[in-house]
Amino acid sequence: MEILSRHVADVAGGVELHTTLDGESISAYVVTGVNDLNAIADIVPPEKVEGGADIHAANVDNVDNAQDQIDQVLENMNPGDVAVFLCSDAEAFNAALDLLGLPIDE
Repeated sequence: MEILSRHVADVAGGVELHTTLDGESISAYVVTGVNDLNAIADIVPPEKVEGGADIHAANVDNVDNAQDQIDQVLENMNPGDVAVFLCSDAEAFNAALDLLGLPIDE
């Protein structure tokens, strides 16, 4: 799977990305310091939800599991959907960004 991302905006605790999966566009939010799936309503803008996009979410709890946790979400995405990755710490956050095709220099 070819994954490329570009930074769109900063959001509370993270970033919004425009991500392309094998040429198809999705929106992705990668945040840290949040582990409650109910917080997704505060992360994803209402217009995306009201626009009919399906929202897929996963916790990214450590670097070792990041690939599997992200892949499980991405494999179920359709063009225009929204992915939310709730990262447990800065290392998981950086790993998620790297796996989404937006490497972070440390």
